[in-house]
Amino acid sequence: MIVYIALCDKCGIVKRVIRSVPIGIINEGKDVRHLFENGEKLDALLCGQSGCEDSLRLPIKAEGNPLVYVTVRSIDSQLLFLAYDVDGSHLSRFVELVLSALETVRETTGQEDYGAGYYEIQKLNSQLINYQRTQAKTNAQLQRLLDETWKAKGMIEMLERDTLTGLYTEKAFCDRAAAALHAHPQQEYDIIAVDIEQFKIVNDVFGTVAGDQLLMDLSATLTGVQTDELKLMTRARADTFFMMLVREEDYGSLDRSICSFLENYPLPMRLQIKIGIYRIEERELAIERMCDRALLAAASIKGNYDRRMIQFNDEMHGKMIMEQKIVNAMVESLEKEEFMVCLQPKVEIDTGKIIGAEALVRWNHPKLGIIPPDDFIPAFERNGFIYTMDLYVWEKACCMMHGWRMEGLTEIPVSVNVSRTDLYHEDLPDRLAQLTKKYGLSPGELHLEITESVYVRDAAQMLMAIKRLKKAGFVIEMDDFGSGYSSLNILYELPIDVMKMDMRFLGRADHEARRQTVMGLVINLAKELNLQIIAEGVETEEQAMLLKSLGCGLAQGYLYGRPVPEPEFIKCLPAKETNKET
Repeated sequence: MIVYIALCDKCGIVKRVIRSVPIGIINEGKDVRHLFENGEKLDALLCGQSGCEDSLRLPIKAEGNPLVYVTVRSIDSQLLFLAYDVDGSHLSRFVELVLSALETVRETTGQEDYGAGYYEIQKLNSQLINYQRTQAKTNAQLQRLLDETWKAKGMIEMLERDTLTGLYTEKAFCDRAAAALHAHPQQEYDIIAVDIEQFKIVNDVFGTVAGDQLLMDLSATLTGVQTDELKLMTRARADTFFMMLVREEDYGSLDRSICSFLENYPLPMRLQIKIGIYRIEERELAIERMCDRALLAAASIKGNYDRRMIQFNDEMHGKMIMEQKIVNAMVESLEKEEFMVCLQPKVEIDTGKIIGAEALVRWNHPKLGIIPPDDFIPAFERNGFIYTMDLYVWEKACCMMHGWRMEGLTEIPVSVNVSRTDLYHEDLPDRLAQLTKKYGLSPGELHLEITESVYVRDAAQMLMAIKRLKKAGFVIEMDDFGSGYSSLNILYELPIDVMKMDMRFLGRADHEARRQTVMGLVINLAKELNLQIIAEGVETEEQAMLLKSLGCGLAQGYLYGRPVPEPEFIKCLPAKETNKET
């Protein structure tokens, strides 16, 4: 609190100090102008110039140059001078000082109790009280705004956190990671991707509670890997974590922590976790792209049980560049029909007779050359273009079968691949029905191949979609049977018509009695369930003879023909047999 009340002459020379808090602000005989940094405005106030306000707010000569209110009132031949700055807590004390000053002024000037000076001070007192009330209201409003700001900050913090693990959301992680790179340009960082293999199996077999607990426990393990305060973490997707860590040479502590976690985790299945590392060299690259590269590295060792950690390298970068070229070219290539539909025969092992064919797509790009399906199909599945391309293949297959009928060739069914992404399209049964109707075919002539892994990943969704296709009259073939974890479940849950036995059943089967026994059981089981069984990937006569001895009469593979364009394939199709009158 600052309060200075004095009587001055008309020139501003202090005649009597009435109150001074703190003591000794300006003593008697001194000019009040010495109290202020800027005396010009004060001169106008002291001289009572026309248009000058009764009060001013001026900085005084003290530590910090605080602002005080200055009020001047004329009392006879003297000036009543007040300088003050009072907060709400000292308001009552200030009023006491003003009232005391009023009594002193009355005694000094000889005015009556209700003289002009009395009313002037009363007026001043009212102004001061109003000012303090206004200041109190303003302070209350400011406090409310502060409280609301803190609440809003808390809400923002909540929205930036994953509700399960408490880690940052992916967007918050990316924003903070970019800010950290900008704030610490000399610090070397890496992006780490940590991915749980076959996490959906944990949810399907042990339940979502166990799955959530696994994610929370892994989150706690990762949080303790590096204690540097610059570390950032997020659970970006269902079973994928990203970290931005201060660079280490080999991340041995991370590997040991994950190894210990896997060895001691109380879940009766063998968990696999893959770690991808992207060393940040291109700092201008978006954090999202850095995460993609780390995750691409982790994905490159999935299924490799001897390796848990890998660093993003030039080979992966080359694949990523190639995938981008594929994506850039896919639409134009489809419009120009640079995708070619080839056919691979399905045959009777005994006679070699062609009883069907599988339509397989090949891509011959004028600049990129022959692009393997293993390169472009996964890319199309990721970006959603697979449905457009599959529609193209399905129509080509229907068109071929219609052409064979018109040319009088033997009519055989053609199977086409249906991807997991295709099955999510509600209009799939209608689109396929329209295609078969357009070319005068029955739905049963177009066989739909669905891989076993599709069912393993999305059992409930896939079951519903496949039942709709079966109801529409299409023949359902289960491709790659035996490659997944739920083969026996598929046999009684899915309404399949044909089982295509995975070629891994054939691997070294002629040397191992146990493999032969398993294969024989699968073949017999398919027969008991009235399923047609086809062995795919048959490459040698020995394999064919073994299949025949085990009761499998149909096969597909390089032994009987590679995928070839339609003009070459139909050379093997005989003319349709006709009944002759006798």
